[in-house]
Amino acid sequence: MTGRIRRGSALILVLIMTLALAALSMSAIYMAGGSGLLVRYHDKERDLGFALETALELGKSRLQRDTTLVLYDTGYKQLLTSQAVYTSDGTPLTGVSVDLYGAYTGDTSGTYVPYVTLLATVTDAGTVRLARRMDLVTQSFARYALFTNDFPSSASIGAGENIPGRVHSNSRFTASGSGSPSPVFADTVSAAGTISGSGQWSDTVSATGGARVIPYPAATVQRAYFLARANAGDLDYSVQAGSAPSSFSGGQNVSGAAGGTAIYSGRVEFLTIDVNNNGMIDSTEGFMKVFEEWSGYGADTARLTTNFSGNPVLSTTHVMRNQCGAFYTLLNPTNGRVQREFFPVSMHSVTWVRNRIQGSTYPTVSSGQAANMAANNSAAVRAILGQPTARCFPVGSPYLMNVERFTTNGSCQQDYFYYSYPTMYTWGSAFACASTDQYGGQDSTFTHYIFTCVVDVSSTSGRCTPATGSSTYYDPAYVGAWTAYSGSSSLPSLSGVRQNVERPYLWPLSKTYNPNSRGVVFLSTGSSIRRSIFMSGTVRGNVTVYADGVAVLIDDLTYDTTPADTSNLCRNLFGLIARDSVMVSDNAMNRPRIYDTPATNAGYTLMMGGNRDFLFHGVAMALGGSVNTFNPNVATATTPAFTCPTGSAFTAAGGCLKIVGGAVMKSYAAPYTGTANSGLRPLREADPCLATTNRRPPYFPLAPTRLRALKSFDVDLRQVKSSSQIRSYYALLRGTRAAP
Repeated sequence: MTGRIRRGSALILVLIMTLALAALSMSAIYMAGGSGLLVRYHDKERDLGFALETALELGKSRLQRDTTLVLYDTGYKQLLTSQAVYTSDGTPLTGVSVDLYGAYTGDTSGTYVPYVTLLATVTDAGTVRLARRMDLVTQSFARYALFTNDFPSSASIGAGENIPGRVHSNSRFTASGSGSPSPVFADTVSAAGTISGSGQWSDTVSATGGARVIPYPAATVQRAYFLARANAGDLDYSVQAGSAPSSFSGGQNVSGAAGGTAIYSGRVEFLTIDVNNNGMIDSTEGFMKVFEEWSGYGADTARLTTNFSGNPVLSTTHVMRNQCGAFYTLLNPTNGRVQREFFPVSMHSVTWVRNRIQGSTYPTVSSGQAANMAANNSAAVRAILGQPTARCFPVGSPYLMNVERFTTNGSCQQDYFYYSYPTMYTWGSAFACASTDQYGGQDSTFTHYIFTCVVDVSSTSGRCTPATGSSTYYDPAYVGAWTAYSGSSSLPSLSGVRQNVERPYLWPLSKTYNPNSRGVVFLSTGSSIRRSIFMSGTVRGNVTVYADGVAVLIDDLTYDTTPADTSNLCRNLFGLIARDSVMVSDNAMNRPRIYDTPATNAGYTLMMGGNRDFLFHGVAMALGGSVNTFNPNVATATTPAFTCPTGSAFTAAGGCLKIVGGAVMKSYAAPYTGTANSGLRPLREADPCLATTNRRPPYFPLAPTRLRALKSFDVDLRQVKSSSQIRSYYALLRGTRAAP
């Protein structure tokens, strides 16, 4: 049987093979095309990524080199607009442009140093394709142990000095020109000009110079900036200022200034109160008080600063007699508790005081010693002020209660008077006063209205000198008063802690008792003539004070605990910014005075500030002058002479000017000269909080320098496609704390 012939099978086979080969060819074509597309896609992505990185690096370079570039606290600043991007051979990337924005982000409460965030977007064919962000670390002027905009050619850092932190000068910088050992610099020293002189440098950079100028803040800009922030918490105040008063009381000058020639003003005192009575000073328990002198009789800066002089100081000097004295440890006449009471020099001649101090357990006082201290002569003054608890206080201090509030013989209560009153008595001295009314000044003996009188040395009754002549009704003389806080205070009753009558005069610095506080205080003299504003006290919390004039430190200004205690790291941070200079007063609390001759005798020349050295905790910034002392060339020799550091060969009239923190100034000036025993010698210490964290006193000015990039990452395009979205994105990056 013949088989069937299979017609067309070969044709089908050929067709299948053809289709298979065609499919393979098409696959190859598609694969080749896809590969090309993929390559071109990655090339494009690389170009876009390159453009982003280029924009960010351009921005970073500008921020690091252009220290005049100003960024905003709110909103943003556009640094590049539709900028073309070029390859290494100068060829622009076709169709690619970048936009770059910058702003401060992170902390907006002023507590931390913020970051600078750069945001770059790249556009291709009119559409935003990629976005990336870079955060840079910034710095505050508070990080400098010493910063000066100008370093005079005649100035130098003295032999034996130590600067424990970062140093920068916008001009030259000169270390020690003579003497040994050379000053020690524990961190980098940079200067826009040359660096010369002998120094023990921390690194090789410190000897090169040629650094970039870091623009110094403008006083007018800072004034408006801090005034606005102080206004928010009702912590702005215009301190009284005016012409010199006619200072007399019963025909006697009670001002301390010859002829009443000094200018009167006001002072600010920082203090702490254990409001909740838990035995600790919490972060909420920092306050300030404002004292204003009256522009009439008896008030001027001699009383305000406790300033008097003489060679020796006359034993009849009113400011010394009423504002200097000694503490005694005594029993409370009512509850039997042990307490420290302060009695001014003039009160030591009063019978009840003479008897009371003989019960002191420290220092102990015999009847013979009490009699000697009541003698109203130079020896008596030396005996009182030579005690280990002796010191002076500015007018208005609660420790001066006995000679700043007065009673009549009719009752033992304070009388507010101006004229036509009977003879007045110092507090506790009137015959109507019982033994329970007889006690010395303590931190709780607050007096609102302050008077003064010349205590009658011919009597032991504690009465004021009987007035004579046409000025009979001005004895005692009104000096001034504490100013009530006018803002909204949620401070509770102080009963059981202090006199509740003091409460209205406490200016709360923390948000707990002042919800709108931003930690900023603004002080001015309310005059086109920027006079001095006087300060002292104990700071608790984070505070920056702007003084629209000269900030004069009349006594120590310190934290409630030492900043060197790392177990309480960043417990307090204080910044003091003066429109002009920050000056340490040459008064009886900061410099020694001669109380008898010859001054070479030990104990005849004494310091009345409660400690030998002047102490300042925080960062002091002088926008128009220097951080310095009054009369740096004046020498006063004690026996033995004061040395700084203690035990060294370097002498100074007032010992050491101890700054734990930093000094930032428009023009450098040394607080002492080459004259032996002159001025105060600086003894600087680093604040561990400023040295190891990104903290700063509230809103303390930022130095327009950016150290390094902290982090960089891509950003979701949906967040930054328009200007309003970019503004919102930056707003999201700002918070009450710094980014981690």
